[in-house]
Amino acid sequence: MADNSFQADWFSKPGDTLLTLMERHELTAEALAAKLGCSNAVVRGLLSGTVAVDGNLAAALSKYVGGTPKFWQARQEKYQSALSRAAKAVPEKAGADWVKRFPRGDMAKYGWIKQPSTRDELVKAYLAYFGVNNPAEWEERYADFLKGTAFRTSQTFKSKVGALSAWLRQGEIEAAELRCAKWNPNSLRKRLGEIRVFTKSKNPKYFLPQIRRICAEVGVAVVFVRAPSGCAASGATRFVNPRKAMVILSFRYLSDDHFWFTFFHEIGHLLLHKEDLTFIDGEEVSANKMEREANEFSEQILVPQNRREELIDLEPRRERIIKFAYSIGVSAGIVVGQLQHHKVIGQNQMNYLKRRFDWQQIEMALS
Repeated sequence: MADNSFQADWFSKPGDTLLTLMERHELTAEALAAKLGCSNAVVRGLLSGTVAVDGNLAAALSKYVGGTPKFWQARQEKYQSALSRAAKAVPEKAGADWVKRFPRGDMAKYGWIKQPSTRDELVKAYLAYFGVNNPAEWEERYADFLKGTAFRTSQTFKSKVGALSAWLRQGEIEAAELRCAKWNPNSLRKRLGEIRVFTKSKNPKYFLPQIRRICAEVGVAVVFVRAPSGCAASGATRFVNPRKAMVILSFRYLSDDHFWFTFFHEIGHLLLHKEDLTFIDGEEVSANKMEREANEFSEQILVPQNRREELIDLEPRRERIIKFAYSIGVSAGIVVGQLQHHKVIGQNQMNYLKRRFDWQQIEMALS
């Protein structure tokens, strides 16, 4: 493939070109990592821009996805040059104010950006991460957007815009890596029962890949992104394009009841509401009609309508809760969560029946 085969926007990172070629060759991030002989984290870094294309990677990319080694090295060099120019063009005070809006420590800790040591490097890192030319473009793409229609769909008002935008952006990056079939709402509805079976599973290593696989087969990219400090989001839903939807889940409370309620809540948004809307959901109960509809959708998946009165009348005893959960095919923790949601019991009652997770388990399940 000749070096001039791509008419690239050199400010876009080499990972943008790589993603296009991966889609052309029907390569997942995992499959490409295996071919390159590297970890999934390296491929993710290439796609997000935190890993630079060196000589070895240029040769490997040329072999497995196309382009010449010279093309890939030129792509990296020109991108770095354009990025440096863009960072230098940001006025000093505007740049200093902008970088304070983001949770740098967590973003570096989670591998979303490298840990910069100067203000100029930090500006450059954020421009690269968000894929914008300047803070004004970030403001338009994220801050103004979050203050508008999408942000009003939920009451995630405790979130700081910088932290929330960083979380959403990571979701976008990870969702872009996932290959999905064409969006098919009818197929998704038919497979909800199949997904619901996994609510009984104790092991994230088993159920997380399974629900991700099923959702990908009906056109939904499901990603699990840890919320950084300042971000109170539990989940988010939007359509990347008419063919592909995205669900981001933060595992905010690391418990099975909250995870599954949020998951089906976000699926409810996809099936019930307009495809041009974005939903960002936090821990507060919203009076918004669409949020109520998504809540009701999730509740009906977890506890069938014809068993709802029985749930409300359930005696809050361990044996009764376990027996009821078994009879409807969900975990006891989910039943506890529903009892708390309906104020049958207090938020501090029966929590020992909930299954708890940690991020090490979650990351291992997805590796």
